Formats: sequence, structure tokens, C-alpha cells
Amino acid sequence: MTASLVLLGSGYTLTRLAVAQAQTGRDVLAATRDASRREELQRAGARIVSLEDALLQTRDAHVVVSIPPEAGLDGAIAEALAVRPPSRLIYLSSTGVYGSARGTVDEDTPVDVAWPSSLPRLEAESRYLPLGAMVLRIAGIYGPGRGAHSRLLSGTLRVPDHGGRISRVHVDDLCAAILAALEQGTPGALYCVADDRAVPLEETAGWLARRLGLSPPPRVPLETLHESLRGDRAISNARLKLLGWTPRYPDYVAGFSSVLEAEGRTSAEGDIVLRPVLPEEAEALHALRLRALKEHPEAFGTSFVEESAVSLDVVRARLVASDTQRVMGAYDGTRLVAMGGVRAEPRIKCAHKAVIWGMYVASEVRSRGLGRRLLQSLVAEARKMPGVEQLMLIVVANNASAHGLYRSMGFQTYGVEPRALKIDGAYVDEELMVFRL
Repeated sequence: MTASLVLLGSGYTLTRLAVAQAQTGRDVLAATRDASRREELQRAGARIVSLEDALLQTRDAHVVVSIPPEAGLDGAIAEALAVRPPSRLIYLSSTGVYGSARGTVDEDTPVDVAWPSSLPRLEAESRYLPLGAMVLRIAGIYGPGRGAHSRLLSGTLRVPDHGGRISRVHVDDLCAAILAALEQGTPGALYCVADDRAVPLEETAGWLARRLGLSPPPRVPLETLHESLRGDRAISNARLKLLGWTPRYPDYVAGFSSVLEAEGRTSAEGDIVLRPVLPEEAEALHALRLRALKEHPEAFGTSFVEESAVSLDVVRARLVASDTQRVMGAYDGTRLVAMGGVRAEPRIKCAHKAVIWGMYVASEVRSRGLGRRLLQSLVAEARKMPGVEQLMLIVVANNASAHGLYRSMGFQTYGVEPRALKIDGAYVDEELMVFRL
């Protein structure tokens, strides 16, 4: 018969573990003060109990402790467990105990007692290890509703200007690690929990931004970030793998792909995704712009001949993300099918203005609302540019569909330049429009 599972501190991770185990029919007791999690736990069939009641039912049970040291409860919990000893005991700790350690880190790496968050964790570990606990030292946890993608979506994510590698683990892989340790772990042993690939936060954030069609997060000085984001560590999971555990999500690509799908943030087949065009996509952008100039020479101030002579290095320079310029693209799968740019004016007296340029949607994807979505994304980018108060654009005077789109978005005409362009002997008037941010 499977032992009861007693979870002390059912937060993000242990709630997920409790739900999964209760749904298998296992007797699960969950102690939590988080009222928002109670309904989810009860629906799954877990028993919600107070911490005091849970500690009366630990004898011969499988117990997992996930109460943070700052709660000041570890001494009392350890004493109660000594009176009613569980058959298996796990304490969830953190790889933060390694503090300033660099490079590959494993269970034998010296801990750093001088690191601000290390000592409380190490003191908590020392209370449970004499009881035969297995201590899991866990890297950064992410999953549905929690992680770098959530901070990116909320606009709070920042990346260091020269950050090192960070290890992380998907919450479901952490739950699997807990179960593996409960079944196969050695009492009194330490186990590091992380996926197979540590990478800089900037790499993860850039990948997420492209997947979500968002701008990359701002870069800030390393010392301004939380201590957990300032290291350069690759956490080894080799000892944990000896228990038969293998991460289902070995790196951030596999893990966050699953998370975005679970949150309904992936694009269905045939959907078109908007995101910044990357410098390495300069060739695709150049080809699309040349197509636009060839099909609609009257819509652009430059010519096909002039643009053909522009080098890819110049195009790449346009695509380097900055506070003063951005090029957005629409992607049908991996194919670039629409583009538009926004550029702040460089002169001091004109620095309150930005210009939208190069708007183009390929004919095969028109009538799908792409022009509006593209324009909305450019307006959003302009609002991020320091000091920009208004957007300017120029549209061919007789382009009724473009004129209607811009008007519906709030652009207003402030003038018409007659005979603005001369193409093969014919003159084209241009309408000048402005939008106050």
C-alpha cells in the first residue's frame, strides 16, 4: 500500500504535486495558508489540513517540507517530525546556498555561508538532515503562470548587461524529482535539481520575446538585479539521474514551449505572428522591401534601384534593437510577409517625434487585419521610446484603404504635399499625418 503523502507548505510546486498525486487516488494531506490554492487542492481530492494537524499524521508517511526559512517554523517542525517520524522525508532547499560559486556546481561544491540567502537555508537543512531527510537543492523553478515569460508579458523582466549562465527546472520535472527521491533516494543525501542546460537569461528572454512577438526586455547593470540572477552557474543533475530521474524538459526551449502551449499562447497553424525582425533576418527583410518597392513604387520615397544598392550590413544596422528604432515583422510560419518600422528623430529639437516608415503587407495575406496589427505594434514600440510624444507618417493621397486605416487608428491629416514624388513622368501627392501618443 502506498504511504500517505503529507505536504507541509503547499505553494506553487507542492500544489502541483498534490493535485497530480491525489488524482491517482493517493491519500494526500496538504497544509497551506494560501486560500487561492485550497479550491484547486480540494477539487483534486487532496485533504486540506492545518500545519498542526498535518504534523500529527506524519508517522510512517512520506513527508515533503517546503516552508521557507523566514517563516521561523523549522525548529518546531523538526521536533514534531522527530516525535512522529515519517518513513521518508524530503526538504526542499535552493541552489542559492552555493552563493558566489561559478562554473559547474554539484552536491560536493562548497556552500557559501557569506551569501545573503545561504545561511537561513543551510540552518534549515541542518535541522532535517539528522532526521534522515533527503535535501533537494533546486534551481530556478518555472512553469505555467510562473517564470521569465510571465515577467516578460508583464513588462517587468530585465536582463543583465553581462550576465552568466542560469540553471532552471520545469515544475513538473521538479515534482518528478521529488517522487524519485521519495522512492529511491538515500536518507541524509543531497540532490541538486536542474535541467540539462544552463544558459544566460538574455538567451532565454530573447527566445521568449520572439515566440511571443514582443520586444526584448531592457538590459540593465548586473548589480541592479536580484542575487539569483547575478551568478554564472551550471547546476549538475548527475546524482539525481542515478535515481532513474530524467528531465522531461531538458532545456528552456522544451520547457517554455510546453508552458506557452499550456497557457494558450502558441499560434495555431495558419496564424500569423508579429515580432521584431532580427539582425540575422536582414536578407529576408531586404527581399520583402524590394518586392514592396517593385509592386508599389508610388508608396515609398525611395526607389527600387536605390534600395537594391543598399548592402545587407546597412539593413542589419536598421534591425539592431535600440531606444530609437525598431522594425516589426509579420511571420506566416517562418516566412516574413509584412513589415514596418518606427524611428525616433535624432535632432534635439525634433526628439519628441518619431516616424513610421516602410509599411507593407504582401498581397497574399491581405484582408486578414495584418495592417492594423502591424500599425498597433509600431505605435506600442513608439510609446517605449524615451521622450517621443507624437508619431508622423506619409501616405499616398489617393490610397483610400491606407488612409482609412490610419484615420481609424487616430492619425490626423495636417497637410498635403502636391507633386511630392515624380515616377516615370507622373506626379504623386502625399498626405502628411500625425498621431499624438
